[in-house]
Amino acid sequence: MKWMIGIDGGGTKTTAIAGDMAGGVLGRVEKGPANYQVIGLAAFQTLVGEIVAELSSACRLDRSDLQVISLGLAGVDRVRDRELIAAALGELKLGCPYVVNNDAVVALTAGLGKREGIVLVAGTGSIACGVNAQGGAIRAGGWGHIIGDEGSGYDIGRQALVRGVKAWEGRDKPTVLLAKIMEYIKVDSPDGVIGFVYHPAGGKTAMAALSEVVAAAALEGDAVAREILVAAADALAGLVESVISRGFPAGQVVPVCTYGGVINHIPLIRQRIATQLAGKAQLVAADREPALGALQLGHEYWKSRKT
Repeated sequence: MKWMIGIDGGGTKTTAIAGDMAGGVLGRVEKGPANYQVIGLAAFQTLVGEIVAELSSACRLDRSDLQVISLGLAGVDRVRDRELIAAALGELKLGCPYVVNNDAVVALTAGLGKREGIVLVAGTGSIACGVNAQGGAIRAGGWGHIIGDEGSGYDIGRQALVRGVKAWEGRDKPTVLLAKIMEYIKVDSPDGVIGFVYHPAGGKTAMAALSEVVAAAALEGDAVAREILVAAADALAGLVESVISRGFPAGQVVPVCTYGGVINHIPLIRQRIATQLAGKAQLVAADREPALGALQLGHEYWKSRKT
C-alpha cells in the first residue's frame, strides 16, 4: 500500500500523520521538538527516522511504499535552512522525496484549505505568514524570544514578571501579578521567582504558561494584566498588518486563520485583534491541525509528479 507522511514540527512538539494516497489518515505519532536550530541537525535527523519507523510499525506499512514526506518545520525560513534540512534528510536514505516548508505554511494550508491567505500563530512564540494570489510568501515575526515573539505567551509571561517585580519595588502601578505568579509556581517569596526564571529546566514553555495567570488576573480586573494583554493583541495585529501591507492589494479583506492558545483561548486578545484588523482581515479559528496541512501539501506534490 502506497502511503505518505505529514509532519508538523514545532519548537516544543512534533505531530506526524501517516496517510494513504487519497489523503485519508492511517495513524499518528507525537514526539518532542523539531526545530533544528535548537536541537541540532543530528537530533532532527534521528527524530524523522523514529517517526518513519514508528508509523510504519504501528500502521503495518512497508517503508518501501512510502511516497513522500511533507514537513512543516519551525526554524526553517531561509534558503540555507532548507539546504541543511535537505542534506540531513538525504542521509536517511528513505528512498522518497521530501517537501519542506516552514511550520506556518502547513498551518495556513490546514486552516484555510489552501496556501493563499495569512496564518497568525500566537502560542509560545508568534509569527504571521502569508501567501498571496501570485504565490509570493510574506512573513512578519518568528524571530525567536530574544529579538521577537511579540504578543506570544512567552512575551506575556515575561512582561508579567517584569511589571510584577517593578510594582513590588514601587516602580510601577499596583498589580496582583507577582503574587499570583508566586502562587502558580509555588514559591513563597519574590526571590523564589529568580530560580524559576533562570533554572535550566524552565525554558520558554514554562514562561509562556504564565500567560494563563495574566488572563485570569485581567478577568478579575487587574489593570496591569489588562494592559499587558492589550499590548500583546496590538503587537499581533501589527504582524498581520505588516504582511498585508507588503503582500496583498489595498482594500482586500484577507482571511487569517489562527493557531495557538494566546489568540484562540484569550478572548480579550482575539476580540481586540479583530477590532484592530476590521476592514483588512477576517479571523478564522482553524479546526484542522497543522499536520493535516503538511499531509495535504505532500499529496499535492505527489499528484503533480504523477501528471
